[in-house]
Amino acid sequence: MTYLQFLLIFIIPLVIAGIIYYQKSRYAEKTNLKQGMFFLMFLAMTYTTPWDNYLVKSGVWSYEDHNILFKIGYVPFEEYMFFILQTMMTSFWCLFIFSKNKITTSSEVTVLKPVVTTLLSLFFVLSIYFLFNTSTRYLGLILVWALPVALLQWVVGGQHLIRNIKVYMLCLLPPTMYLWIVDAYAIYDGVWSISTTQTTGFKLGNLPIEESIFFLATNVMLCQGLILFMLLKNDFLKLIKRKT
Repeated sequence: MTYLQFLLIFIIPLVIAGIIYYQKSRYAEKTNLKQGMFFLMFLAMTYTTPWDNYLVKSGVWSYEDHNILFKIGYVPFEEYMFFILQTMMTSFWCLFIFSKNKITTSSEVTVLKPVVTTLLSLFFVLSIYFLFNTSTRYLGLILVWALPVALLQWVVGGQHLIRNIKVYMLCLLPPTMYLWIVDAYAIYDGVWSISTTQTTGFKLGNLPIEESIFFLATNVMLCQGLILFMLLKNDFLKLIKRKT
């Protein structure tokens, strides 16, 4: 299976279904979710591209030439498509969950918010240590890349995420588990390969633990970003207009 075939079979049909649902959803008409999704797509491209290029250059991820169309930098063109498609897929799933569940802001900051922010900060420090050990390098690269974003989201609106924890989990878990399954298949089929020397060797079935953390981390950033956007969108849109 080529990378493009992987996208056509496992990712693009779900994105198309999401687009159809968005166009027919009355809830979508009442929200500015599209602006939030486009903003996250922009961030996915700009924030992930240098990191992804470094991973491929350093051999953490690798691709056979016959499985890809062409490369931009060190990264296959299909990988850039995946940035956008995963953002859309998870965003449309979040839209479905938002349309079925009410989300509300919270003015109460419980003890859980500083606990989570402290833990995220400690994990970030630990991730720097991981970078200097070959077997934990991929894990360290994931955490160094993802934790600053997740930490910023918790600092800005952790109390809102806690208030809407049920919706948060409904948004987060299904697309994450789906990506775990299809990623495991892609590795099994040779669509892409993960370095055995720069990973710990722990696996969930066929899936390296680092890959499961990667997709969890990407969807954490996406789901938290969308929930906070939906709750704070008026302030967010004013900020964008002010800067433009």
